Amino acid sequence: MTAGKILPFILSVVTGAIALTLIMPGLSWGRAGVMSGIVLAIWAVLSALFSGSAKREHLQSQTLPSFKGEMRLAASLREAIIIVNERHQIEHINPAAHKLFPDIRTGSAISTLTDNPKLLTLTEDVFSGRPPEAYVYQISDPVERHIRVTASALRPNTGESGISRAIIVFYDVTDLEHANAMRADFLANASHELKTPVASLLGYIETLNGHAKNDPEARTRFLGIMQQQAERMQRLISDILSLRRIELSEHKAPEETADLYLAFLAAAEAVAPMADQKNVDIDYNGPKELLVRGTQDELVQLILNIIDNAVKMSTDNEPLVISGDIIENWNPDTADLQPNMAQGSARRQIVEPPIKGIDYAVIRIRDTGPGFSKEHLPRLSERFYRIAGDRSSREKGTGLGLAIVKHIVLRHRGGLLIETAENIGTEFSILIPCVSKPAAADIETAKEPVFLNFTKLS
Repeated sequence: MTAGKILPFILSVVTGAIALTLIMPGLSWGRAGVMSGIVLAIWAVLSALFSGSAKREHLQSQTLPSFKGEMRLAASLREAIIIVNERHQIEHINPAAHKLFPDIRTGSAISTLTDNPKLLTLTEDVFSGRPPEAYVYQISDPVERHIRVTASALRPNTGESGISRAIIVFYDVTDLEHANAMRADFLANASHELKTPVASLLGYIETLNGHAKNDPEARTRFLGIMQQQAERMQRLISDILSLRRIELSEHKAPEETADLYLAFLAAAEAVAPMADQKNVDIDYNGPKELLVRGTQDELVQLILNIIDNAVKMSTDNEPLVISGDIIENWNPDTADLQPNMAQGSARRQIVEPPIKGIDYAVIRIRDTGPGFSKEHLPRLSERFYRIAGDRSSREKGTGLGLAIVKHIVLRHRGGLLIETAENIGTEFSILIPCVSKPAAADIETAKEPVFLNFTKLS
């Protein structure tokens, strides 16, 4: 307490003591002084508290006088939003901005938010009246994210003029950036894949028009190679169009009823000639009816892409094991999807079923091929990705088969799991939501393996 405040306080105590002795004649001067001092101390504390509260309310009302509605709106949005004053100090932070920048504090300069000078330039443009230019920057911790930053003037309400605040919005555009990168990679890969067979065709046509024109043996050999290259281009274009068609309708889940078991039968019939040539039996165990919510043709394509590759990968004279089942009340920890191959096998859930607590029909396709090492797992289902040196790559596949499988599963709101072990084989598990749980009496189950006779199927 300063000297200027001590004298008034003493005078107040004495005055209070005199008043108390007049009111209470029997009260001693000492006790009256003590009581007067206590009362004045309590009054001073309460006065300071109420004065501080009023001052804070006044400051808060002056900080953002006309923007209370905007602040409430900012708090309800998923985008990170920060409000900055003309001194480039942060005045408001919504919850999403707190998550994006955990160390952010009101009152701090906007330049402390990131070392990117474009952010300060953005706010300067707003206050100077220049059109702010949005930009994208990258955050690498804890995961890679792309953030697009925009800013605009936050003008006061009617009766006030000028620009007193700038609102900065941070949009997470990571998915968009990844999609653009994938689109660019897709076009580059597709161009490369088509360029090779086209160059081969042009070379052989030039040869046939030149010195091999009158050579029947060379003409026959070259025409055979040209046919193979043309068929490769045809498969590639067909797969590209198929993938594009599925992606366009991926946002809309199928509503019709399909049978996953019948889809398997159709796929097995399609690979019959190749399976017969390699003497690969296709063994099926499970229900002969697996009703799901899906598009029948797409489910046939889904299983065909996997079973075709499985036959190519399988060892000659070894069976291809297919099993069907229904997983009731699915949840991520269900034992039905635990590893069931050799110890040390690698596995990856390419697509996790998005709906928990419902029944899923599952088809498992297991080959007896060489398998592959776990470093390939993260890239499986990427467009044009092939495992160098495997049997499938020697069959001149397009590299789009698993990408098509993945997107069909995504459209059907299903799941896709792969498990592999080197020198043992690979197993794919496909899960599709059931229409309803079939009654046990209505399901004919194969107690023993079904050995498909393709001559009868045809």
